[in-house]
Amino acid sequence: MVRKPVTADLEDDRDALTAARRLLLVIEDDPAFATIVRDLSRELGFQCIVANTAQQALTLAQEHRPNAIVLDVGLPDQSGLTVLDRLKQDDQTRHIPIHVVSAADHTQTALALGAVGYLVKPVRREQLADVLRGLESKLTRGVRRVLVVEDDPVQRDAVRALLSSNDVETVGVGTAADCLAQLSGETFDCMVLDLTLPDASGYALLETLSAGEHAFPPVIVYTGHDLTPDEEQRLRRYSSSIIIKGAKSPERLLDEVSLFLHQVVAELPPEQQKMIRKARSRDAVLEGRRILIVEDDVRNVFSLTGILEPRGAVVQIARNGQEAIDALQQAEADPARAVDLVLMDVMMPVKDGLAATQEIRRDPRFRDLPIVMLTAKAMPDDQARCLAAGANDYMAKPIDVDKLLSLVRVWMPR
Repeated sequence: MVRKPVTADLEDDRDALTAARRLLLVIEDDPAFATIVRDLSRELGFQCIVANTAQQALTLAQEHRPNAIVLDVGLPDQSGLTVLDRLKQDDQTRHIPIHVVSAADHTQTALALGAVGYLVKPVRREQLADVLRGLESKLTRGVRRVLVVEDDPVQRDAVRALLSSNDVETVGVGTAADCLAQLSGETFDCMVLDLTLPDASGYALLETLSAGEHAFPPVIVYTGHDLTPDEEQRLRRYSSSIIIKGAKSPERLLDEVSLFLHQVVAELPPEQQKMIRKARSRDAVLEGRRILIVEDDVRNVFSLTGILEPRGAVVQIARNGQEAIDALQQAEADPARAVDLVLMDVMMPVKDGLAATQEIRRDPRFRDLPIVMLTAKAMPDDQARCLAAGANDYMAKPIDVDKLLSLVRVWMPR
């Protein structure tokens, strides 16, 4: 679907901001819907500023540091999901609670990237009011509370020690029954769950919580077991974050929990800040994932490889569209070489990126394969041509490293 053109700027509060009232950033290019959210937020006590493009949103977020954000996905210049990712990758903005309200349903991806909630349009006014009240409640909450569900007392104490700080209280339990008892009478911002419990499996506990009789906070699965694809898919129904225990897992766990709790990284204890920086030196979303780079310019191949490989991705190269199609066909015979995502240049010899993408999409086996197209210049119709050919997204060269990584994280299969 081709994205809508940029709308005219909406009147907002940016020229009359005061420190006494909380600030909401609305990222939305539909002026009618943006007006509804703006007016409702003012009624509920927020000041409001409005951005109608991704670039304007990033600029306003950096300049004004809003207290909360309501975000649309279908922005005219790039996906709102990449905006979400870039805000959550930046230490200055990652703590801001972001609620997505969009016509397209990307709930699982948005929650995995750090959104606090997701509503699919059309939405009623009262639903929007509930979103804003929920954001307000997160802003007024003082100490955050984490429930650690782990049957090994040594591991449980280690996780509690890892996560505790001045504004984080941890509660540890060793059974599913104790977990349910805690959730019946207490409020928690996040839950860290081991899958092996003495009285029930982690899967059964999650299914019980999903029935709705107990509070169901965001869940980070923290397990020592390697998961089969079916087991992982089953867990993804309940949890947007799954961490396998290992040498680097404490850093990853701390990073994920701080994201779920909307903690300001600069305000964390120095050792926790150091661990979070270490966790980001390699990217958990890219670790071990195979990316096919389709590009005939060796300089661009070198640049893209230099960005992706140090962050844990496995890179495969094709020099034109036909080589890309051949590589995908060969990978189908060897699951170990299956391609997770394609970065496709547009202008290439033999077969260009648009023709290759169209051919790939005609094959049912590759219908859901993420394809991000790279264009040599940002012409007005480039985006429309790329999306019409079957690409998930596109970006113009020269490559912006942060934007590229956001696109890859957003579209990498989960």
